[in-house]
Amino acid sequence: MSEDHEEMLDRIRERVLERERELRLKEDKEMSIQATLQALEEITEVPREEMERIADEIRASHNTPETTSTEYSFSPLQNPEHLPATVREAILKLPPILKDEFWEEYQLQSRSLAIAYILLLIPPPLSCHYLYSRHLVKQILFTLTCGGFFIWWLVDLFRMPQIVMDENRKSARKILKRLLRHSLNRKSRNQTRNE
Repeated sequence: MSEDHEEMLDRIRERVLERERELRLKEDKEMSIQATLQALEEITEVPREEMERIADEIRASHNTPETTSTEYSFSPLQNPEHLPATVREAILKLPPILKDEFWEEYQLQSRSLAIAYILLLIPPPLSCHYLYSRHLVKQILFTLTCGGFFIWWLVDLFRMPQIVMDENRKSARKILKRLLRHSLNRKSRNQTRNE
């Protein structure tokens, strides 16, 4: 599957996951409100006007945005918007140790847009931004054609943010796969020891 298709699928998955979360939250909130009202009716002899006021207060408290203790909050250094939706969802389901390990590795392996631009601004054939972005074949072609006779070099001035973002997304997927594989191997080893 090409990178464009992968990107499009990630966007679709992201929107579907967001929509599912929104629907789950709405259903959970309404079910919670109904259960609370039902419990109040069964336990107390509260007048109907008072019940409606309490229901309005409950709905208002559910409408205020607040994070629950089960949600994982990203630190300012961790920018999840640049990650594919599937990776973000998987990170939220990881134990805290693996989340921290993911972010440590991601920070080590992710590429900086500023450095990529600095390497691009070196005039061709000496610019090595593709090498920095782990594209050896493209770097060789870029060097041999002297930046596509400077046309390729000019185009890359505008494409650099996308090149870096794509590389960082690939890195995030690889790191997550490695962490999950390592975690599964560790679990299976522990299970065989216990048996």
